[in-house]
Amino acid sequence: ENKGLADLTSDVLTAFQVDRGAKNPKLVHIYTMLIDLLNREESCIETVRQSEQEVQDILDKRTHEELKTELTVSIYDTARNDTAKKRRGEIERKKREEEARREEMELDYLAPFLARLGDPSPITKESALKLKEECLQDLKKRLIDMANLIQGRYEKETLQLKQKQSWYQQNQTTMSKEEEEEYSSSCSEDYFKIQILEQRLNRHKELAPQKYLALEARLRNDPRLAAFLK
Repeated sequence: ENKGLADLTSDVLTAFQVDRGAKNPKLVHIYTMLIDLLNREESCIETVRQSEQEVQDILDKRTHEELKTELTVSIYDTARNDTAKKRRGEIERKKREEEARREEMELDYLAPFLARLGDPSPITKESALKLKEECLQDLKKRLIDMANLIQGRYEKETLQLKQKQSWYQQNQTTMSKEEEEEYSSSCSEDYFKIQILEQRLNRHKELAPQKYLALEARLRNDPRLAAFLK
């Protein structure tokens, strides 16, 4: 905590007081506020995850209820009887196919790359090297795309904050108290977003090489490729 406070200096802060006679807040107070906001963000993220899980549970329950729904149809109404049976059968078939496809993709990470090569059997050294190259290139591209996405959002938020600060410098003498408060709230929110995006970008850059090396090791140890990649 002391190290974080040491890094938080007046050089990286822009602040103002609505009351011109009030003293500027101490860095320790600003740092405490930042820590509190970060903790609140973690709490919000956890709440969102719980909400997403609740929604998924509801959807799963609805799907289960639809599959288990038993309609009372007259034995003399053969058309409706057959239609209901076919519908239930179709829903169950699609669900089984989707589950099988999801399990296959989760279990066999090479599946999409093997499909591109026409599912060669047996796998040759040439195809093994090609699979390795395509897997690593695909991961590298996804990691770069994610880094660019976070960087782009970071730069956009930073630019917006600078524009707000520039506008404030030009108009602060004519602003009402409500406008001052709105500006302060908006800048605090922007600053918070920038801090989060910076943390995410640094975390992504830290984990990207580890993910690349982990996939490389997984490819070398895959029984289908090991003989050609040792």
